[in-house]
Amino acid sequence: MSFFTELKQRNVFRVALLYIIAAWLILQVGDVLLPNLGAPDWAFKLVLGLLVLFFVPALVFAWVYEITPAGVQREQAGEPATRYSRRRIDALIVVLLVLAIGGLIADRLVPEKAGAPVVAVEPAAAPEQPDPLPASAAADERSIAVLPFDTRSADPEDAFFSAGIHDDLLTQLAKIDGLKVISRTSVMQYAGTSQTMRQIAEELDVATVLEGGVQRAGDRIRVNAQLIDARTDQHLWAETYDEALSAANIFAIQSRLATAIAGALETRLSPGTQARIAARPTESLAAWNLELRGRYLMDRERSKPNYERAVALFRQAIDEDPEYAVPWAGVAQGIIELVGWSYWPDESLDEARAAADRAIELDPNLAQGYFARGDLLRYARRFEEGEEAFQRGLGLSPGSADGHSRYGDLLRDAGRPEESVRQSLRAIELDPRMLRIRESLLQNLYFSRDWDGVLREAAKVLEMEPDSAETWYWIAFANNWNKNYDAAIAAASKAVELDPSDPYLRSGLAYHYALAGRTAAAREMLASPDVETWPLPETGLIHAALGEIDLAFEYMNRSLDEQPYRLYYLAADPAADPMRADPRWPALMARLRAER
Repeated sequence: MSFFTELKQRNVFRVALLYIIAAWLILQVGDVLLPNLGAPDWAFKLVLGLLVLFFVPALVFAWVYEITPAGVQREQAGEPATRYSRRRIDALIVVLLVLAIGGLIADRLVPEKAGAPVVAVEPAAAPEQPDPLPASAAADERSIAVLPFDTRSADPEDAFFSAGIHDDLLTQLAKIDGLKVISRTSVMQYAGTSQTMRQIAEELDVATVLEGGVQRAGDRIRVNAQLIDARTDQHLWAETYDEALSAANIFAIQSRLATAIAGALETRLSPGTQARIAARPTESLAAWNLELRGRYLMDRERSKPNYERAVALFRQAIDEDPEYAVPWAGVAQGIIELVGWSYWPDESLDEARAAADRAIELDPNLAQGYFARGDLLRYARRFEEGEEAFQRGLGLSPGSADGHSRYGDLLRDAGRPEESVRQSLRAIELDPRMLRIRESLLQNLYFSRDWDGVLREAAKVLEMEPDSAETWYWIAFANNWNKNYDAAIAAASKAVELDPSDPYLRSGLAYHYALAGRTAAAREMLASPDVETWPLPETGLIHAALGEIDLAFEYMNRSLDEQPYRLYYLAADPAADPMRADPRWPALMARLRAER
């Protein structure tokens, strides 16, 4: 008997076919389930590797054993496989093949969008095609800038309403993995612009642009949108929605738009992503409107009045609908900012923690809830748990520029500055004109001790916003560590001039006086009553720069007693270098780790 015949009789070929079909089915299921279970990117590759690894052992098993009515038994050499064994294997092949083909058909043929069908617009003929965009934009086919929606009425309330729909649509699109979506701050400059779509796409490095308008009339809302291929100025599709005015219909329109955009850009939506996009977070139009106003204030320039008013609006939204998860996350984030900038006491974080937990409890798929939780864990120096929270949030909203930036802040404070810089650069790619994100990059570069990088990136920020006090603050640090003391003090003075109420900026000026050897000026500032408003760790670092190490440790230990959330960054801060060689430093770090 030939070896080929022996393989056939022992069902080795049948088992090989069965294994390949089963592996194909497992990979289809894994492709859908693993991302929605929060599995890391390498999980799918691991499954594939294991399937390949066990292929040969499966064939060896088929050679040695066969299925009989009495169970699996050892094959006798030269003995043909029983008909029973063949029928069993053939039946399994048919069943698995039907399941695999059925899954493939469902994935390819079932439409991914819900609601009204997309209305295709036939592109008009043109005698000449414009030149293609540069390779940077053309290379990323699945990239989009959603321009601010036009408001088709003169009512100022309607303008705010249009902005809310635009902002929510961007939030929905950020949930789609593989789709690059420019965030709101960077597209707002194009409201009412006379620039062409190709010019906008070049500036934002995207391949497509969406424009549209919103009209609210009585108890109805009308939204129209059109997607344009910026490389050719051709319309890819257009859609108009005319619905009764309600929160449910507003969310449904946003869901349909997001799904249609994903389809037009050939971006596959997993069932989990589809479900998150289709979710309706509240039935209360009043609650949605209040949350929207709070979010608007949070995104404006940093100030105590803005943050406090935002938190008040989020609380009102919760009063309107206590089951609405988004304003709970807003309360948490607003308080985190107020405490982080020393506007509110540390004890306020208890409310922020409860609000973040409530947001996640109400909606386990709310990325903003996990981002707030990650920030709170960063303040508590529980970096590993915080990283898990941020990764969970970014798994739900991979296109969130804010999420990437805040994750970078955690990595910086955890002593991983190079990784933090990468997260900041990703955030800037998604929102190139968001000032807070660019200022965060400056701090991350400083913690990575890239002083020239700080100065280089700061110059870009000042082109956007010459009066950014925080940018001048980091310019001062970079110049001082480059031993350019006069430039450092000039920059620190400029920061205080721009925002004289900020205690971090005032303490920063005293620090630069100390580091530059201008001890009299530093001591004069330390002797002023104003020093009582400064964060204790910053005062401690000034004493360290003056060589007063005993006082530096005194302030750090006092901070652990009175302001424990102010020390989350100390272990990685270059300004703490004068303290590191002191025998008391390990004990301080041990106490910092213990009090979490």
